[in-house]
Amino acid sequence: MALKLNIPETGDKTVEALQLQVSPPVYVTVISGKWLLQHTTPSWRLTDPKKGFQRIVNQARARQIAKTVLDVGRTFPNAITLATDLKDFKRSGSDIIFPKKAKFLVVDGQHRLWAQTYSEIDGQYACIIHLHKTEKEMAELFLEINDNQRRVPSSLRWDLVRLVRPANDEVGVTASELVYELATQVASPFYLRIDLTGEQKELSIKQGSLAPELKTMVGRVKKVHDPTFEEYTALLFQFFAAVRSLNRDGWGDPTSTYYKARVLRALIRILTDMALMAKSLDQLSAKQMLADLTKINPATLSDERIRAAQGSAGVTDLYQAMKDQVFG
Repeated sequence: MALKLNIPETGDKTVEALQLQVSPPVYVTVISGKWLLQHTTPSWRLTDPKKGFQRIVNQARARQIAKTVLDVGRTFPNAITLATDLKDFKRSGSDIIFPKKAKFLVVDGQHRLWAQTYSEIDGQYACIIHLHKTEKEMAELFLEINDNQRRVPSSLRWDLVRLVRPANDEVGVTASELVYELATQVASPFYLRIDLTGEQKELSIKQGSLAPELKTMVGRVKKVHDPTFEEYTALLFQFFAAVRSLNRDGWGDPTSTYYKARVLRALIRILTDMALMAKSLDQLSAKQMLADLTKINPATLSDERIRAAQGSAGVTDLYQAMKDQVFG
């Protein structure tokens, strides 16, 4: 089948396509790279897709793809995967018509597509397009294809877990929901301070950092107290309000003693111990938790020690140092 490309005067785009599936519709076609850049996003909720690509994509890798594939007139050996909430395309014979304002989520192929920004040659991209997808269904498709690939930011993966809600990961879903509450509720000490998708470089606290620790906390505390979601939320709000009180002026500053990602991860482990030691979670008031947290010597969390703490092993060292002081 010879695939043709043209742009009618209406501003809509017509391409020849093959329909692979009727319900929900799936098409395979070939689309101009430069057109795709104007109509795609790496995250369905992003207001600035260009910045989204820049933050997700390895720029050096995209430049190399442009140099070795597009600039020498080669074609890509595999298709990129797109998704949209459009129910279906208008048809004209074997052609489908993309509306002028069509918007597609790049489910797979972000680097190949972003390489187009570094090449003057307008590449032709084989595309598999999934239609009539809700945001949740797009997230499921994204996870299915990308879950085991390193290029997906861990924060974005956790955000997709919250949207998809896998039935076999109740604790993980709860953890992702708790991070979302911390980031979006006005009463939270972290209101608008957590990067949920890994795309907001200006925010130093990432969902991918907090969520694994919260998942561990939920899994352990659930066995002892089996709290409701509201009780988990209230406990976290009170605990981090107490942490913020240790250095209120420095809250939000990534150089502040208690606002470093590794310190916060270690503090969640301290909270887990507090919860497991308590007869009931009602005993853990913000006042009581603050009294315990004031036992921590800030020198324990010095910049030198933080720099020396690498990965989970480093967090364990910080946690152990604070645990010895808080619980004796």
